[in-house]
Amino acid sequence: MDDYVKSVLRTLLCDIALNRRSFNDVPGSQLLREMPESTDLKHAVQSIRRLLDDAYLTIDAENRGRRSGKASLSSLPVEIFLTIVKKVLLEADRYHEAGYYGQLTELCLVSKGWAETIHGLPGLWTPVDPYSSEELLKVVLSRSGELPLDIKGYVGSLSVAEMIQSEAHRWRSLDIISDEGCIMDSLMSKPAPRLQELAIAARRYWVPQTNVFGGTAPKLEAVMLQGCPLPWKSPILSDLKKLALYRIEEGAPDMNALLDILAASPQLSSLQIGFTHIPISPLSRRVNLPNLRLLKVEYLYLEVMTQVLSSIEAPMSARCIFRTRLDDEEDTSMEEQLATISERLVVLAQSVRDSSSILTLQMGDGESEDLGWDVDSVEEEADAVLTYEDEGGHLGPLSITVSSPPTRHVDVLSHLAGKIRPYTKSSPPKLRLVDMHRTLPEDETANLLCALHRTFPNVQEIALIDITYPAMIDALRRIFPQPASNIPPLFSRLTTLTVKRRSHGDWAVWLQGHRRRTGKKGGVSPLPRTLTMRLEGGSIGAKALGALKQLVPGTLSLDNVHVNEKA
Repeated sequence: MDDYVKSVLRTLLCDIALNRRSFNDVPGSQLLREMPESTDLKHAVQSIRRLLDDAYLTIDAENRGRRSGKASLSSLPVEIFLTIVKKVLLEADRYHEAGYYGQLTELCLVSKGWAETIHGLPGLWTPVDPYSSEELLKVVLSRSGELPLDIKGYVGSLSVAEMIQSEAHRWRSLDIISDEGCIMDSLMSKPAPRLQELAIAARRYWVPQTNVFGGTAPKLEAVMLQGCPLPWKSPILSDLKKLALYRIEEGAPDMNALLDILAASPQLSSLQIGFTHIPISPLSRRVNLPNLRLLKVEYLYLEVMTQVLSSIEAPMSARCIFRTRLDDEEDTSMEEQLATISERLVVLAQSVRDSSSILTLQMGDGESEDLGWDVDSVEEEADAVLTYEDEGGHLGPLSITVSSPPTRHVDVLSHLAGKIRPYTKSSPPKLRLVDMHRTLPEDETANLLCALHRTFPNVQEIALIDITYPAMIDALRRIFPQPASNIPPLFSRLTTLTVKRRSHGDWAVWLQGHRRRTGKKGGVSPLPRTLTMRLEGGSIGAKALGALKQLVPGTLSLDNVHVNEKA
């Protein structure tokens, strides 16, 4: 960075901050505007420019009236400078290869004054990256003074672990990954009186050889463990607000130990458990978690998931996410395998009874690539997703994901939707169908729309979201059959149809041809007058739009749709 650019940056920032001038009116701003978009300095300046207005609000009004007419760094309040730099550095990883310290170093290059100010602000040196060199870590720990530290990153050497461990009394958060058990043991061998958040990911199997933090971490509120156990009876696992256990294959807590932890944390707001082998217990008890806001249970063995969900009493306001795998080789039927996760759905449907609700069904690939199964089996699996929520947002939504062969998706979704049916007779849900594909379209027993029509014949609102063209045509053919076909339409009480796709021209032209009259009169048979058709996103040609206007005598609305006048 040459001296001229440094001078421009310094003048620009001070002039904006102290004199409240427009960015474009400040001398030198043209140079910065003309910098390539990839320039790190330009990104930093743009971030600072966005943040200056917010930061400036912290200046006392009386002090603003005494501003010097001459802009200089010394006139910029340190609190404002600290706010600006800290917020810019929060975005460092987005556009700076060197990360936090690299961005901080680059800001020090602006001027000697900036460097001295940055070096003297301990608040800028509290993030600690263990993957840095030991020399840099010494500097960081020294400049951070006695402020609480946030440790995050990969720890690869015992010497680095010992250096960080010597500051355990200052830890505020510890988020680490390591391959070596001795490193983990070293890091967690001393009390951590200020520690609030703990996240540990072990790439190799590791069991603590010592009492974690000497049993002393009185402020610990959040614990996330991936691939490694802890002493489950440790006093640090109490009074938690967040708990996440993932991929713990050996040494996982048994059901009693898990429930003990939950019972000792009545303020728990988030509980996530996935891919963890929890030994079930013959004892049956329930733990009430009145403050729970998120309950996420993913891919546990059927009997484990059953016991976990039946042992936790969550408020209706909690957001619940259940993910499971349908195993055709199990002796139990699909209905039995889905029984436990259906229970919450039934309770939610009972609570939503006689009020407006939204049922979202998705057929397609989900997160199967992250499930850790054999590649061959993953390729044969995909996710069927059901989400149910009340439209007013008073109750927490429930999302159920079932990984199964795509040919089973209709069975899975129609079975789950059927659980809602008894409670929606007077107020059918609004249907949102996402990424729907054709599964034996001529076979009504294997068609999702037909299955939903049998379950919710009185549905009045349907949204088709990002579905394929063949599925779109199949849906339109069934909802709006040809006038002379004498085929009864699906969802005859439909009043609103929303379509969200990248392109609307293809299906609009097809629908016009589909509704064309035969015989001497010609023309097209319009859709029902009571129908409102909404198009969202994407584009449509003027000709296709004209076709829709001809078909829809009711309301046709376009939301963020680009109309191509030449097409």
